[in-house]
Amino acid sequence: MKLQKMTLFVMFTALLLSGVSAFAHHGTFVSYDASKMFTTKATVTEFRFTNPHIQLFFDIKDDKGNVTHWSAEGPDPAVLVAVGWGKKKTMNALAPGTEIMITIQPARNGKPVAEMNNIQLPNGDYVCGLGGSAKSANCAAAAAAANAEGK
Repeated sequence: MKLQKMTLFVMFTALLLSGVSAFAHHGTFVSYDASKMFTTKATVTEFRFTNPHIQLFFDIKDDKGNVTHWSAEGPDPAVLVAVGWGKKKTMNALAPGTEIMITIQPARNGKPVAEMNNIQLPNGDYVCGLGGSAKSANCAAAAAAANAEGK
């Protein structure tokens, strides 16, 4: 009887903790404000092609030349891979020093943290796999090629 209660308690606790962990991780709509989405010029300082989300670090200059260091998260790297943007291609495109146009949803708490929605590269192409890039010419071509290959 005592063993059954202990087993039930352990199972309940594990279930409770896993639910808290999942809720904490998937707070995107709570953390970022889509109503304040904006596009700006930025300079890449670092890019991480990591699970569970890609991470981009970049600097934004204001009109007076003051620099603010930002970070933004994106989708799971598998989303980029599925549309032809593997690690090597993405790392090369987002190398430190690269000037980009980025569309982000800033954090609700006012900190320089965001969710990335779109990135336009200096050559006019977009990083595919981000929400706002789906209709761009280079991403539409990449999607068509991936479909033709049966991905």
